[in-house]
Amino acid sequence: MNDDRADSEQNSADTRAAGPPADSAETDGRRAFLKVGVGAMGAGLAAVVAVPALRYMLWPLADDANVISGGGELTVVGERSEFGAEPVKVDIYADRVDAWNQTKNVKIGSAWVAEIEGELVAFSSVCPHLGCAVDWSPEAQRFKCPCHRSAFGRDGAAEEGPAPRALDTLELETGDEGLVAIRYERFKQGNKDKVKV
Repeated sequence: MNDDRADSEQNSADTRAAGPPADSAETDGRRAFLKVGVGAMGAGLAAVVAVPALRYMLWPLADDANVISGGGELTVVGERSEFGAEPVKVDIYADRVDAWNQTKNVKIGSAWVAEIEGELVAFSSVCPHLGCAVDWSPEAQRFKCPCHRSAFGRDGAAEEGPAPRALDTLELETGDEGLVAIRYERFKQGNKDKVKV
């Protein structure tokens, strides 16, 4: 009986040592199917993340993308009676669509409004030299840039300093109801010519 048990144990050990049966066509087919299935699932998961990410990053390049830096429209800044010979600074607010963000009623810039020879004129408050904010000096009766000492006359003409041109004028309209509206635009700094950004 011991011999039978020893033979049985020997056969079990031989079977375990030999490992699984040799690969057959059926086993190869299952492995290939699993490889393809796992690869397809991985590609699908990658696409689920990659496609929206690519659309998000490339959207501003699309032809139908509506990117507005603000100021495409005329914006009401006050009533005609608020403006006279002394320049008045007004802040201009508009909706801004900037690539991926949309912000409602955000300040897009400022302008100086003054009456010159009976007509209202709007000047950008951005110095054409390097983009600093220009202020009106009632004592000197001219606009001054605090950064590099450029100065501009009441009519916006450059009088001193490194500014390459006069203050940039902005489109201004007075409506039938007496409301003053300005179209805010930005221009390149450092250029002798007024070039819209």
